[in-house]
Formats: sequence, C-alpha cells, structure tokens
Amino acid sequence: MHKRGQWRLIVTFTVPGLVLYTVFVLSSFAQGVQISFTDWTGFTPDLNYIGFDNYLRLVHDGSWWRSVLHNGILLVVIPVLTLGLAMLFASLITRGGAGNLRATPGGDLYRILFFFPQVVPVVIIGILFSYLYASRGGLLQGVLDVVGLDMLSIVPNGPLGNPRTILLAIAVAAVWSSVGFYMVLFLSAMGRVPDELYEAAALDGAGRLGSFVHVTMPLIWAHVQTAFIYLAIGTIDSFALVAVMSQTGAAADFGADVMSTYLYRTAFSLNSQFGYAATMGTVMMIGSVALALVTFRLTKREEYEY
Repeated sequence: MHKRGQWRLIVTFTVPGLVLYTVFVLSSFAQGVQISFTDWTGFTPDLNYIGFDNYLRLVHDGSWWRSVLHNGILLVVIPVLTLGLAMLFASLITRGGAGNLRATPGGDLYRILFFFPQVVPVVIIGILFSYLYASRGGLLQGVLDVVGLDMLSIVPNGPLGNPRTILLAIAVAAVWSSVGFYMVLFLSAMGRVPDELYEAAALDGAGRLGSFVHVTMPLIWAHVQTAFIYLAIGTIDSFALVAVMSQTGAAADFGADVMSTYLYRTAFSLNSQFGYAATMGTVMMIGSVALALVTFRLTKREEYEY
C-alpha cells in the first residue's frame, strides 16, 4: 500500500472518532471548567463570572474535605483488597509459580463464577448488599442467628447506619463486584508468560513464591499498573454504589459522603449550585489526571521482553 493511501486509510478511521470525542467529551469538560468560574444555578440563562470565588470557597468547605477524606480511605482499601485478591485467585487458578505449570482443574468454571459480579449493574449490587447488611432479615444477621448473636448489639444501627463501619461495608461490596474483572485481566497476562521461564526458575531452586515474585510479577507489572490506575479512578468517582448504599442525597449519609455524592447534592439539592458543583468536578478531573501521572511515575519499572 502506498504511503499516501496508508495515511488516507488512517485518517478515514481516526478522524470521525476524534470529532465525536471532541464534541461529546472534551467540549463537556471545557464547558464544566467554564461554569466553575460562575455562580450559575442551572436554571438562569445568564452566566455571572465570579473569578476564583468558588475555588476559594471549596478550600474552606469542611464538608468537601470530609468527602475527600472518605475518598482517600476508599482509595487505599479498595485497590489493595481488589488487586490483592485478584492476583491471589489468578495465581491459584493458573500456574502462578514453579511446579504448577498446568491450569487448576475447573479453572474455566472459576473464571465464570468470579467474573459474574462484573456483569451485574452497580445499582443492583448496592441493593443486594443493603439487604445483606439489613439488621432484620439480612443474610449477615441470619448467619449471626446461628450462633445466637444480634448484629445491632455488635454494630449499633447496623453496618450501613454506623459512621465507623459504613465505608468498610461499602468497600466490601466494591471489592466483591470488581475482583473478578481484574482476576481475568491478570489471568490473561499470566497466560502469556512462557513455561520455559518457570522451568528455568525451578531448576535454579526457586519455589512457588519465588517464581511468582521474580518471574510472574515483573512480566505482568504493566497490567498491574494499568489495573491500579483504572480502579483508582473508578474509586474516586464511586457515585452509584455509595449513593445507593448510604442513601446520600435523600437524607443523612451516615458518614459515607464522597466527592461525587457531595457534588451531586450541591448541584441538585442544595439550592442548585451548579457553578460550585462544576468547581468540584473540575478539581476531581485534575485530581484523577494527577493520580494517573504520579502512579505511572512511581510505579515505572524496566520492561522485559519475552
């Protein structure tokens, strides 16, 4: 194919996508940034520019910083548990280390079972876990009934009504819904590692753990890095699950308000402060980009070819 014809083919397939992305994504971001410098309520036709007043207000907003703290807690708990369990399950299902070069019997069934929560809508997951944590008739209370315990005596107001436990309860639901997806991602990466490398490690005296640390992890590190960034950005949002399980926006949030739910209430409940809510959205966007860049920088390692 001629170089000119090659460029025509590339332009033909990329330009429509770039145009759509610019119109429906980049322009929305730009408009949100513009609105963040106004006091727009969402209903008036005019935009009154107020400079950086919304940003200065955000710096002194205690409710905002509380939601940032909650996001920070989830940002530590959810990725660590999700990726740790996903890596563990992927290692158990496949070779994962020396002396275990064949897949575990029934591995395909395990993949389907673990991946199943990923196809369930987040709202449904939130409702399911809300019933699971229910103090009357919930699955957790049913398990405690077997040993003669009352959940309310252990956790006052239940896991979703207690500020000390609600974030952990939501994190458990988030981990359950996500771990299967990342397990499949790691399985795909592990499946590309040549058997010869594990055999060589075994000949050098490396055990199962040693092979995982020195062979598996270095060769799939790019997948781990990508998975962490993708999961971290999703955790920064985490609107649907938190909103459903904590009923944020309808009443008190019982100590689980995160940045996205506080933004929602500001825009649609607290006198329709769209300008101030756009400021929160802009800060969240900048924070997500900064998190991705910092993560890439801190987790950058030498790439291995195999």
